[in-house]
Amino acid sequence: MSKLRNRRTNARKTAVAAAGAAALLALLTACNGTATGSVSADGGSAAPAAGDNSTATGSTGGSGSGSSGSGSSGTGAGGSTSGSSTSGGGTSSSGGSSSTGSVPTCQASQLGYSWADPGSGTGQQKHAVVAFTNKSGHSCTMYGFPGVDLVNSGQKWSLPRTNATPKRVTLANGASTNFAITFLVPGQGDSSDFTPTTVVVTAPNQRTSFDLPWHGGAVVLQDGATHPGSFIGPVGE
Repeated sequence: MSKLRNRRTNARKTAVAAAGAAALLALLTACNGTATGSVSADGGSAAPAAGDNSTATGSTGGSGSGSSGSGSSGTGAGGSTSGSSTSGGGTSSSGGSSSTGSVPTCQASQLGYSWADPGSGTGQQKHAVVAFTNKSGHSCTMYGFPGVDLVNSGQKWSLPRTNATPKRVTLANGASTNFAITFLVPGQGDSSDFTPTTVVVTAPNQRTSFDLPWHGGAVVLQDGATHPGSFIGPVGE
């Protein structure tokens, strides 16, 4: 009987040991798998989840080779940076295109100055017309009012402008545009007059002037008047 009991006890111990070993093996296998997964994630070998992958790809695209696509619509830091770079490049291209495609301003040194009409008209108010000719070798534009000074050896009168609205004029190489000088000649009883010898003309938006001889005779000097009878119009009027 005692031997039979010992055999049963040993069998139970063996079964318990076997069950314990199996449980321990399962536990170790499970732990080992979790540990392996953690190492892979921390080491960077495991791919992120689908949502994380989308976010990471967007950020990478914004700052990397995908900047042109994601930069324009990206709102994240990467997309904004890339968007600025792309936009900057676009602005540079646009600026370059604009500078080569647009027509430049006519420079004073590129213009010819001459009389289209040195003075005509009936009555006391007459007109003289000055021509600007484009000699730049390319098209150029003019906009606004020229400067006009009537000058003699002792006096200078800078003529005022009209209230006319100027318009932009584009001149092909060799083409001309005009502006008019309206001036008041002395009538009977006028004593405040002077006779200019030179008209000093400054093209719109330029600083260099050109002298033309004055052929209009005496004019009524009204340099202190609020609404003088002598004035200039814009180019192309």
